[in-house]
Amino acid sequence: MRALLDARPALDPVRTGVGHYAERLIRHLPRVDPEGRYVAWYLHARGLLRPRRFFADVPGLEERATRIPARLYQPVSWRLGAPRVEWLAGAFDALLATNFLPPPTGRMERVVLVVHDLAFEVYPRTAPQIDERWRRRFARAVRRAGAIIVPSVSAKGDLIARYGPPEDRVHAIPHGVDAEAFAAVPPEEVARVRERYRIRGPYVLFVGGLEPRKNLVTLVRAFAAARVDASLVIAGGRVRWFPAEEARIHAAVLRLPEPARSRVVLTGYVSEEDKRALMAGAEALAYPSLYEGFGFPVLEAMAACTPVLTSNVSSLPELAGEDALLVDPKDEHEIAEGLRRVLEDGELRERLIGPARARAAGFTWEVAARRTAEVLRSVARAARG
Repeated sequence: MRALLDARPALDPVRTGVGHYAERLIRHLPRVDPEGRYVAWYLHARGLLRPRRFFADVPGLEERATRIPARLYQPVSWRLGAPRVEWLAGAFDALLATNFLPPPTGRMERVVLVVHDLAFEVYPRTAPQIDERWRRRFARAVRRAGAIIVPSVSAKGDLIARYGPPEDRVHAIPHGVDAEAFAAVPPEEVARVRERYRIRGPYVLFVGGLEPRKNLVTLVRAFAAARVDASLVIAGGRVRWFPAEEARIHAAVLRLPEPARSRVVLTGYVSEEDKRALMAGAEALAYPSLYEGFGFPVLEAMAACTPVLTSNVSSLPELAGEDALLVDPKDEHEIAEGLRRVLEDGELRERLIGPARARAAGFTWEVAARRTAEVLRSVARAARG
């Protein structure tokens, strides 16, 4: 089987959850399925002058770079349906479309579509970049793809309810978490990030992109209402599709009374290394998102033995089980009370920390990659007839 992997999200210099997913799957698929032939395909126009490999340290992985600028390829390929990816990267038995839509191809029956969430349907105002043309293209891809992967049972239900693909074509495969990396952060790394971001004393942490469905304005207000002896650290940068949210969050912070206002730290985008250290040093993770297809930070905090407060909606209860404090994300008072409890109730903290690391360790990239390889092979077999 020659499987083509759309690696474009993995090369985004400001990676969000989709890019992290793509990068980890690309690294693990050749390892768990050495009999397969895996090819990472991406755009890299600069390679005309300075060729390089982005995954040279992954044994058994081939790379195919297309020397077309992304700003040119994307609008042209969407409008014309060309150039087809098989013209650029060669024939394939299966294609893993890692970010909702595949590149143009004449072999849709060989495509495995990865749908990370249905936020653009559940909360359409949070996804202004999704227009009717994109929706039509997505609906067509859902109908024609050989198989679809979603990261949770919740996301599977949302997709089937709204787009109607046969249930047996939709595979709920949870993402993994690098549990050991979050569990082994040395104290000097925690001290380094505290100094870098000027964090003083205990803090509650949020990690993620600054977009409306992350519910950060409500979190900021709830933090002030909680009147806890801690700071709120919001670690994340603006997202391309909703840049105005950053200003809205800043404005919400400025409206807070003192001392809450001066206790909110906005770090901007943070690296994976800084994120791990921030997780390890936090008193708790606050992640009251309105909607998630998965929710990486919940498991990452659990792996770091950091108590978690998160929402009781979408995939988050499925992900957290009984090892997090669940709140109604639309109830500011409930979030505030949850913050007080997770910071001040020692018995609750112990109950949350105890089993959380083991729960996080159960979500591995090896399992995710192995199950993904099985779906790719089943699609390749079906396409061969």
